[in-house]
Amino acid sequence: MLDWLKNFDLKRWWIALIAVGLVIVIASVAAKDRNIAVGIAGVGLGIVACGFGEWMNHRMEMEFVKGGTLTTFPRINRPLGFALDALGIILIVTGLYRLFAS
Repeated sequence: MLDWLKNFDLKRWWIALIAVGLVIVIASVAAKDRNIAVGIAGVGLGIVACGFGEWMNHRMEMEFVKGGTLTTFPRINRPLGFALDALGIILIVTGLYRLFAS
């Protein structure tokens, strides 16, 4: 039942970040107060944006070595990844401000 948890690869943590952000966005629908719902959704969307930004910055590279294939995810800052990370941080800060201000 929890095989997916055993197979989770910590080298690709940004995928988990996207999943957590989507769960937060979906959970924001349950909030009754509109200001709180928008704040929670902003935080969730910010986490999703950061996850996609890191996905852009950690592209998969494969190298054929003796005995198999070596797969790595080196961090190379790309403009799109950096822009998504910056957007994510702005959304998280704005969402948290909206949550604490209400």
